[in-house]
Amino acid sequence: MVLDPIRTVFWESFRHLFPAHAKAVQTSTGAMIITWSIKGDPEATFPYATPITVRFEEELTRAMEVSPPEQRIALAQRQEAVLRAGMVGYDPFAAVPKARVIVLG
Repeated sequence: MVLDPIRTVFWESFRHLFPAHAKAVQTSTGAMIITWSIKGDPEATFPYATPITVRFEEELTRAMEVSPPEQRIALAQRQEAVLRAGMVGYDPFAAVPKARVIVLG
């Protein structure tokens, strides 16, 4: 599923944390799944990095919905520290993939 306008702002705000070829998709519940190809990497067991799921608290989503574009960008950028903290210890090459779920809000 394609990212809606709100998740697009989040993705644009922190996509620099991921490889240039990383992709983000939206689930039917509004979460965002991020992964990228690691095919050909000597450390890779699987063709794709272990996915990262980003969930959004309803309050944050509502704040984004009612905010003008500039404020949406600022709100999304403030969540980068939370996303970074949630990725501590993340291993895209894990032989036994472990779900990584980060909640923003």
